[in-house]
Formats: sequence, C-alpha cells, structure tokens
Amino acid sequence: MSSKNVLSYYRDCYKEDSADLNLWDLSKLKKQDCLVLEGRDDLGSGFLPRLPIPQEFAEQMIKRVEVYQRERVLLYVRFILVGKLEIKGEIKQVVSPILFNEAVIEKDDDYYFSVIDSQPEINESLTQLLMPEAEPLDETADIQSAYFWTSLLKQSPLALNVFELLNYPELVNYAKIKKALKSKNLTLLPASMLVFVERSSSSRGVIHELEEIIASKMLSPPIDALISNDLPPNTAKSLKYDYLPGLLSAPQKKVISIAANAHLGCVSGPPGTGKSYTIAAVAAEHMARGESVLIVANNDPALDVIADKLNENFALSEVSIRAGQKEFLKNLKAYIADLLSGYLADEQEKAPAIFESELKAQNVLLNDLEQRFDKFCRKAIIRGQRLKRLEDKDIQWLSNLYLKWAQRSIKKLAKQWSALDEINDQQTKRELLASRYLTVLKNTNLRTLVNTQRKSLQAFNQAIRSRTSKRQFELFDNIEYSSLLAAFPVWLVSLNSLYRVLPLKPQMFDLVIIDEATQCNISSCLPALYRAKRALVVGDTKQLRHYSFLAKSKEAQLRTKNQLSLSSEGVVSYRDNSILDLTLNTLNSDQQLAFLDEHFRSKPELIHFSNRYFYQSKLKVMQHRPCTSSGHLFIHRVNGERDKNGVNQLEANAVIASIKQQMSDDREAGVYHSIGIVSPFRSQADFIAKQIDANFSDAEIIKHKLRAATPFGFQGEERDVMLISFAVDNDAKRAAVYLNKADVFNVTITRARQAQHLFLSIDETQLPEHYLLRRYLGSVSEFAAAHTCLSDVDDFQRDVIQELMKLQIETWPGYAVAGTEVDILCRYHGRYLAVDLIGYPGPWADFFELDTYKLFSRANIEMLPISYGLWVVDRDTCIQAIVSRLKMSNNKT
Repeated sequence: MSSKNVLSYYRDCYKEDSADLNLWDLSKLKKQDCLVLEGRDDLGSGFLPRLPIPQEFAEQMIKRVEVYQRERVLLYVRFILVGKLEIKGEIKQVVSPILFNEAVIEKDDDYYFSVIDSQPEINESLTQLLMPEAEPLDETADIQSAYFWTSLLKQSPLALNVFELLNYPELVNYAKIKKALKSKNLTLLPASMLVFVERSSSSRGVIHELEEIIASKMLSPPIDALISNDLPPNTAKSLKYDYLPGLLSAPQKKVISIAANAHLGCVSGPPGTGKSYTIAAVAAEHMARGESVLIVANNDPALDVIADKLNENFALSEVSIRAGQKEFLKNLKAYIADLLSGYLADEQEKAPAIFESELKAQNVLLNDLEQRFDKFCRKAIIRGQRLKRLEDKDIQWLSNLYLKWAQRSIKKLAKQWSALDEINDQQTKRELLASRYLTVLKNTNLRTLVNTQRKSLQAFNQAIRSRTSKRQFELFDNIEYSSLLAAFPVWLVSLNSLYRVLPLKPQMFDLVIIDEATQCNISSCLPALYRAKRALVVGDTKQLRHYSFLAKSKEAQLRTKNQLSLSSEGVVSYRDNSILDLTLNTLNSDQQLAFLDEHFRSKPELIHFSNRYFYQSKLKVMQHRPCTSSGHLFIHRVNGERDKNGVNQLEANAVIASIKQQMSDDREAGVYHSIGIVSPFRSQADFIAKQIDANFSDAEIIKHKLRAATPFGFQGEERDVMLISFAVDNDAKRAAVYLNKADVFNVTITRARQAQHLFLSIDETQLPEHYLLRRYLGSVSEFAAAHTCLSDVDDFQRDVIQELMKLQIETWPGYAVAGTEVDILCRYHGRYLAVDLIGYPGPWADFFELDTYKLFSRANIEMLPISYGLWVVDRDTCIQAIVSRLKMSNNKT
C-alpha cells in the first residue's frame, strides 16, 4: 500500500459523492425564485458592471437570501439550453444554463444585481452530456463569448439548435423559453436569469487539486501523519501567551501549544465554549511569533465569527484576509491601494522590540506580585490556625496575649486586598500593552512589505482586482508569498473556494486550522492540509456530521480498486467519517488533544441537559448562579397535527405569534434580541421560513437576525432567543425516531443564549423512556436540583454569613461556580462576589490559587480573600471590604 493509493481512494469517493447545483430544470422554480431578464444582457457582455431589476422581486429576494443564507445561493445564469435530454438513462425536461455566477443584490436609489466573481463557472454536468468526447477547454478559451459556445456545441453528437445564441446579448423572453420546451430539438437560447437554487459545494476545483497532490513527490507533514501515521516528534517552541490581550484558560493555553508544536493536533469544542475565540487567539499568537495561519471551514458563517473575533479581541482585521466575501474584498482593495499610496500611518511609534521588552518587564512584575500575594495567603493560614489552636485551649489570657503580640502582623493581612487590586491593575496594563504590541507589530510588518516587496504587493493588488481567474493566477505567480504572509499572516477561506484564492503550494502556511471539522469530509480538507506545515483540527463529535450520498457498496468497490481495506493505514470509511474522526483515529497521545470546558454561551438551564447527557457534566457553566433555575426555558403545548407533507401548521402559527410577542417586548424595553427558529424537519423549517417572509418586514428580519432552518443550518450559530418546533404529534412516532439522533438533538437544543421556547404537539410520555426528547423534557423540572450548597458549615463561615445577612446580603456557603466550590458566594442587588475564607482549620482553610481567581474573572465574578486572623482582629474592616466590593462590582446576573 502507498500513500497514493489512499489519496486516490479519497479522491474517488469524493468524485462519486459530489453533487452539483440543481440547475437541470429552472422552469420548475417558483416565480419568486426566478427572474427572466429582458432586453439586453449588458452585464454578461461586459458593457455594464451591474443591471437593474424590479423592486418587487429585489425586496422579496433580499429577505429570502437572508433567511436561506446557508441552504441556497443566488445565481446569475445565461446561455440556456431548453428541451428534452437523456440524463442517466431517463429522458428529462431541461432548462439549464451553460454559465453561472454567484450574484448579489444592491440598493442605491433603485435595485441592481452584480456578480461576486466576474469569471463564470461552466455547468460541466451539462456540457459533458452535450460533448462527451470533448477535450478539456483551453485556458485561453473565451467562455463568455456566445460565438465560442456556438462553434463548440455545433459539433455535439446530439441534435442541437445553437445558432439562436448568436443574437446574444439580445435576450429572448419567457414566452420564447416555453415555446422551445415544446420543440423536438434541444435549443440553446440567448436567455439570462437570476435564480435562487439549492446550494451545494463546488467539486471541480477540489478534485483537480487532489489529483495534483496525488502526482506530487512530497506530501505535507499533516497529510503524512493522517495517512501513514508518520508523526514526527513535537517541537518545543517558546510561546507568547502573555503577548495576547485577555485571560486564557489552561485548556486554551494547551491548544496554543499544540498548534505551535504538533504536526497534527485536535481540539474538542462543545457548544458555547469559546472555540472561535480560541482559534483567533491561536492565530494572534502565531502572528506574534512571525508565523502564518490558514483557517478553513465548510461554511462561511463559521469563518465570519472567527473574523469578528480577530477584529474585536485582537484588532487584526487589517492583516487577516477573509477571502471570498465581496464586502471584505471591497475594503481590502481600498486598504491595499492606500498602502501603495503611502497612507500607512507613519507616526513615530516605538518599535515592536521595545513593546516586547516592556511586555516582558510587565510579566515579570505580575509574576512578582502574584508571588507576594501567595506569601500573604500562606501567612494568613499560619496566623489563623495558630489563633484557632489557642482558642480551642480555652485559655483566654493566652489568646489575648497572642492577639496583642500578633495584632500588627495580622492587620497587615489586609494588604492582601491591595495586592490583589494591584495585580488586577497591572493585568489591565499588560492587556493594553499586549494589544499595542500586536498593533505595532502588524504596522511594522506592513511597512516592511511596502518598503521591500512593493512589486509583490502591487501584484497582489492587481490579482484581487483581476476580472478573470486565469489572470489572477498569473499574477499570484509573481507574488513573494513569504513576504506577503508576513504582512497578512491570517487567511480565512471556505474549503470550496480555496482553489480559487490560493495556489496549491506545499507548506506555504505554518499552520492550517480546520473549524467545524465534523461537517468536513476528508477529501475536501486534503488540499488545505497540503498547504501547511502543521494542522489543528477543531470540532465536536457530539455535533452534526458531514452527510454523504455515497453508497456503502460503491465505497467498498473504490477501496478494492485502490487495493485498500479498512485495516489499511490511514483508511477509514469516507462515508461515515469526517476529518475529525480520521484525526482522532490517527492521534495516539493526549498531548495532541485538548478539550475546551468553559461554557460561556447559555444560561445554566439551557445547557444543563447537554452537559449531563452528552458531555458527562464536564462543562464548567460560567453563567451558573443561584436563583437561575427557571425563567429561561419555556414549554408550549400546542396539540397541532403533522400533515402528510410533514408540516404542523398550529405549531408554526404559535411560533409566529411568539416572535411577534418577543418583538413587541423588545420595542417596549428598547433592547432588541436576535431570534432563531429551528425544526429538526426540513418541511417544517421551510414552512416557518415562508411564514416569516409573509409576516415580517426586511427591517425586522435584519434587526432581529430572524431566521428559520434545520439544525444543519444553525450549527456554528447562536441567537439570544431560540424557538424549537418539534412538529411531530402522537400519530407521528416514526418521525419522532429522527429526534433521537444524538448529534441532531444536541445541536437543536444548544443554540440559545438567554431563552428557549419549545413548541410541542406530542405527549412525550408515549415515547420510549430512552428517547432524547422525553429525557430532555423530564430534565426541565430536574434542573433546580443542580443548585445545591452546603448545609454543614464551619463556625467561621457561619459567623461571616450571619454578619452579612444583617446587611441584607444573600449568601450561599460551598456553592459551585464554574466547577469550583467557593467558600461563600454573596449577592447584593443582583451583584455577585465570591469570598475565599483562609486560615480556619478544616476543609476551607486553604486559599485559591490565582488561576482560580482568573477563572472566576472569566465567569464575571470577583473573588475576595478574608483571613480568619484578620476577621478576629478587625471584623468591621473585613465586612466593609466585602460590602464595598459588592457595591462597586458590575458583575450582574
């Protein structure tokens, strides 16, 4: 067995599995999804950059694009073949284009549409049927010319009427298309349309690159690791955690270490655990060390979230390339033009090395302060325990003598608080320094590129403005990529457009990160892995997996064809495994695996079930507080019926009414929430989407990010308020089986931040006890039991609690926050403070390490140490410290 056999197997599987856009019969599209252009096509001819379209169609389509942004795509299609054609042994009616481009609608005074990429795609599924023996098209072919296609297709073995196309750019109308459908011969018409069709991945570029990889003499280390289990030893680089703004958790630091040192690593990121922030932090840390990062995913929304994190948390939007997005490309063009025009800020700022030196000094200072704080706490333990031993001997004069002798030393323990304040102040200063360092490093790298590699920057500027992909790749060949990636070190590209954006150069990036990896098939990831020296695969095996149409029998044939079996090194079932599965199958050390365990997204009630049933209660729920047991999860018993089309209209009506109520409440409060609707069933999700279109304006849809989809449409996304329409009734128990798919169910119930509404027409008690829906609904009433605190408290705890209760401060002893039991959790007017009791003998005598203080800070709760000795010597000062922290704190529920 060779690596080429394995790669060929994955290529063959992908080729068999790939589905083209549904462009066979555009006449079947609903009127609202198809606009036949009239007059002249001055966009396709190159005469105009955009074309006007009717207001009524444009307004409706803008809403539909917003609602179906993942599931469908708006295309500009032309050169339409009309008639009857044999497809896979069946005679079918076709109204199918030769060329298509992804389109976007714009509004100035009127409505227009333009194309995202001026170079059109060829509908090869159609052209291969028309010209089965044709050679591949020459790169110089003018595929946008009507004359070119007339000349080529007149040689087809089929009876084609192609000469009407020569009237292009004059267009035929819809009546002409309908007339041509009645003709015995296939007719190629000069027709152009805007169509809104089901989206699918573009496979041709991926297949072409897979063939190049198979033919290459050397593979990248990540691919070697995956298919031959050849895992070189990890490196041990000096990392720059402290050069990043923000407090990183231990698992996040481990992720950064894996990304920097392992040729292949894996991160498990359950819902709401800061996966996108962690990926952005990895990219920023790599930039700080002068390394480049390619971030890929199967869909654009996942990349958009990471791009936002790079901008908001690390101010790196100017040096991260979000390829494939028209608005980003527009801004990038302007930015590059400004760089070439000398507009780069030239203020006399300090060099990165100076900031780096200041950061090192700041980190040394912080380390010293933390060591001093540690000493304070250890002294507090010694003083407190010594005092308690004397008290236990019940010799009053001896205790008084000790207090008189040690009083001054004990009172110095109050310096714990100022030491903690100083640590917090210096931490804030460190974060500002880190942010400035990244900004200065970014500007210095850009200035170096402008000054020393101006031709590369000019070539890049021309490439991103190129009107054709062919010209773009010619210009890309003139770019010195090491210099370009030094200045623009972070690239975010969808897997399906990677071949259009970057040349297939081996190991051109230091690191590739594959996000939402459960949804990525193995084959489409190989070109991304080929472009990098190391790979970090990020996903969650408990969430939705990639879907394959490949039959098991066909898959087995392809393994035999390539002389492989499932026991062969690097071979798994393409059909049943994602790139995350293959990675986990390859790794043999926990040192290459990390688990993000801090859940930030949801109210505790909303993540409780998933944490318990899918993640073995390993998630630290950062929003967990007392008195949050209810008020976020609502059950609506609708008693609707699921019709033969799979639609439950009563549930849909209840969903629309709930949305209207939420919008009304938002207007009254002046706070606007994002709203999502998910149904496990496509028919119900589509029906609700139509109801949204009919009931809400463009402005409402956009303001509330209102969208209905299946769980596949919501993985990687979240909303403030989620509404779930389960759609099944008591007579639809067969359909209810689908609800028991663990990955589908987990994604369905973990999208909400603040509130979740469940719409039900089924009596769940009629379902088997092991069904997830029944368990989930049963867990709603169980959740309050998760709010437990200690009933057995020691005298020190009891004494502090009694004093605080006199001041109407609520207290909970031994309350667990983020997986850590805190000595006393306090609340005053909705604000929380964690009190760390130190020095009283027993289970609470020890102090929390500063890592725990940082953990609570990430959970938005301040922690305050109170030593037993100081409590005895100066109780009022301790109480005042607690009260002042609660009053000044902004930590809200």
